[in-house]
Amino acid sequence: MLRIFWRFRKNGAEFIPQQGGVIIASNHAAYVDPPFLGAASSRELYYLAKRELFNNGLFGWLLRKYNAFPITRGSFDRKGISRAVELLKEGKALLLFPEGTRSRDRNFLEPKLGVGKIAKEAGVPIVPTYIANSKDLLLTFLKRKKLVILFGLPILKSWLDEIPKDREGYKRIGQEIMCRIKMLKEKVENDDF
Repeated sequence: MLRIFWRFRKNGAEFIPQQGGVIIASNHAAYVDPPFLGAASSRELYYLAKRELFNNGLFGWLLRKYNAFPITRGSFDRKGISRAVELLKEGKALLLFPEGTRSRDRNFLEPKLGVGKIAKEAGVPIVPTYIANSKDLLLTFLKRKKLVILFGLPILKSWLDEIPKDREGYKRIGQEIMCRIKMLKEKVENDDF
């Protein structure tokens, strides 16, 4: 349905493994990122969403209906992290925003440690992803801009296996993911994909 109303270009969806646990790690610019990333993915996605969003009756119901589960921001939410790892070990595809929140000025934020911990504990491939123009939803609806989603080559489990299971290791994983997302952003900006 999203494709009917918005100009939408995706590339690299073939990099998403069709079976087994996988993390789709994307930048986050707008509230609409999860449904667009879900529409572009070849897999059913599960999502982390800030706990406060589940307090709104209808919106909370919609979040649950579309596979979202709560995470407490600003803390190391062990329950949310455990749920994410559990889903990945069950072979699900999980959408994560390494920055932990939306970037209001289109610049990237530092990745949170939780994404590194989830990736290390689950030991699954990570597909870096860049979404462009979701913040300009009205312009994409009016067909003046195109929403672009670019999936990149996965970060493999073999690389994760070499990273220590500690704070510095989690930080390094997050930084590698953000580095890959930045490279995808450059490809989109240069129309090189």
